[in-house]
Amino acid sequence: MNTLSKTVAFKGVGLHSGREVHMTVNPTNDSGITFHLNGEDIIVSKNAIGLNHMRATSLTNGSIQVQTPEHFLAACYALSLTNIHVTLDHPEVPILDGSAIEFIHQLKPNMVAIESTSQSAMEIKDDAYFTCNGSHYYACPSDQLKITAVISYPNHWVKSMSYTYIHSLDQFIMDIAPARTYGFSHELDELNEKGLAKGGSLDNVLVVGGDGYLNPPRFSDELVRHKILDFIGDMAIGGKKLRGQFVIIRPSHQGNCEFLKQL
Repeated sequence: MNTLSKTVAFKGVGLHSGREVHMTVNPTNDSGITFHLNGEDIIVSKNAIGLNHMRATSLTNGSIQVQTPEHFLAACYALSLTNIHVTLDHPEVPILDGSAIEFIHQLKPNMVAIESTSQSAMEIKDDAYFTCNGSHYYACPSDQLKITAVISYPNHWVKSMSYTYIHSLDQFIMDIAPARTYGFSHELDELNEKGLAKGGSLDNVLVVGGDGYLNPPRFSDELVRHKILDFIGDMAIGGKKLRGQFVIIRPSHQGNCEFLKQL
């Protein structure tokens, strides 16, 4: 397990609020990850899972909430980064470039090992199946973390994509961390009316148009890779290393978090 050798700062916009957000990540002697906002703390755990809509995850202590922590938490999971205190001046983690790679680039060089500390595991012991609003999750035992994700948009040119990922830090940095959040151009007005995606742009979202991408993809299957990034970030809320083989079909943040509660 690792913590930081010094404070690391981030600045960017909130994907859904559109507001500028300043975030500092500080090392602490306290175990786990804690978000601090408006004088209050949210300790990252299953108990902190808030009301998660289809477009983002939220964490709450009952009086305040933090939105879109999933990309940051995925980076922390991959880096085995814990014992950190995250201070925000707005209740949304900055989206940066829409992926986890900028978090990796700034956190990784400033990590130090925590002596005599190990992280407990969340190990899949038996086959399991869970479904939530059209998202399907299958899990079975494995001595590693292996994730196969499938997405399907049968009435769109995207059609279906699948990707299988076996977790390691190097593979996460190469294959998953750069995959950006995505959205469909025809949904933009509807999302804005719901108060969502106000900070989205071609700089931080892979936009899917009617007959192609509106900005260049980083991978031919970037959409489904990002679903794996989101899944890892949401599972990281549990605070344990995962061991198991997972097949996730049309996963969502709501489905991910409800699935985590079942594990």
